[in-house]
This record gives sequence, structure tokens and C-alpha cells, in this order.
Amino acid sequence: MSAYFVMALGFLQRYRRSAGIGTLASLTLPLSVAMLVAWTLLFYVWWALGIPLGPGAPVR
Repeated sequence: MSAYFVMALGFLQRYRRSAGIGTLASLTLPLSVAMLVAWTLLFYVWWALGIPLGPGAPVR
């Protein structure tokens, strides 16, 4: 878990007293899915352009 999880939960409970771990998880789930989609698309674009993945690591 993130080191900032407790801090984020504390900020959330400041505005929603009944908020718990499940509420925080359900509010951050759309963000994590969007980031997964964005990074996956970025990887495929990077790969399609043939840009090396790292020093000495060719794509194909």
C-alpha cells in the first residue's frame, strides 16, 4: 500500500465522516483504470514507432 494512503483517508474523512477504505478505493478506481489505459496506449505507440525500450534493448 502507498505510504500516503492513511493521509488520503484522513483528508477524505474530513469531508465525508462515514468514509472508509472501501470509499477511498472506489473513488480512486476510475483514476487507476484511466492511467492503465493511457500508459498501455503510450507503450503501443512507442513500440509502433520503433523507439528503443532502453539502452541496448531494441524493439524488434
